[in-house]
Amino acid sequence: MLQSLKHKLVMWAKALIYSAQGEPYALMGKTLRFVPGTRPVLTKYRNSPNSISRYDALQVELICERLQAGDFAMDIGAHAGQYGLIMASICGAGGKVIAVEPDWHARELLDRNMALNPDVASLAVEAIAMSDTNGSATLFSRGGDSNSSLSMSSLPADTGTNVELLEVPLRRFDDYMRDNGLPLPKFVKIDTEGAEIRILKGAESLLASDAVIICELHPYAWEGFGNSLAELEDVLAKSGRQMRYLDQTQPIAGEPVYGVVMLDRKA
Repeated sequence: MLQSLKHKLVMWAKALIYSAQGEPYALMGKTLRFVPGTRPVLTKYRNSPNSISRYDALQVELICERLQAGDFAMDIGAHAGQYGLIMASICGAGGKVIAVEPDWHARELLDRNMALNPDVASLAVEAIAMSDTNGSATLFSRGGDSNSSLSMSSLPADTGTNVELLEVPLRRFDDYMRDNGLPLPKFVKIDTEGAEIRILKGAESLLASDAVIICELHPYAWEGFGNSLAELEDVLAKSGRQMRYLDQTQPIAGEPVYGVVMLDRKA
């Protein structure tokens, strides 16, 4: 209760201070600006005991390490553009970043963050959801928070009726890339609240490439998507990749839990 009240007071203060110009976020000699409450986690939390903060900080570090000017990257499940804007600021005008986000509530925040960073010109937004099929699906939205998902199994237990049903277009990754004449990206981040296995099943060309792929795992939601660990292991085995958590050096052994993994190519 006390922690929740403290968080609300901090957010109120940030909204008051940064309402017009956005909350600053300094990284690699540049300063990005974000709608208060949407900025990325600071990299100083790379060793945080809180797994969410730790993995978020490690993702930022990895993006900074692996991308450079002129690169092409994709942020699948972009939410408010926290990572997409960092990618685009690094890739620069000579590069390209595609932010994939099906929830229009989240895209409104993303648009506002883009407007706060007019010099970051290489970020394009796609209002679709990626999967292993083409068509449409129902997105269960919680008003644009980071838990919106294509399955109720991914939503917090206390969601109740506080959810909006949105019809969103589905695109298979490989088909989307081919139909838009796009090359394979150098770096891909996937955070789709349980849809990660479906996306990877539709991304054979990506998995076969040398792209750096990081993926947030939501094992508790896989059954609701009709997927399983065995499917994920099969997809990775066929592509010659393996999983390891960003804060570990060895491949995952046993049942995975929530966390962000690197889909490394096997040596």
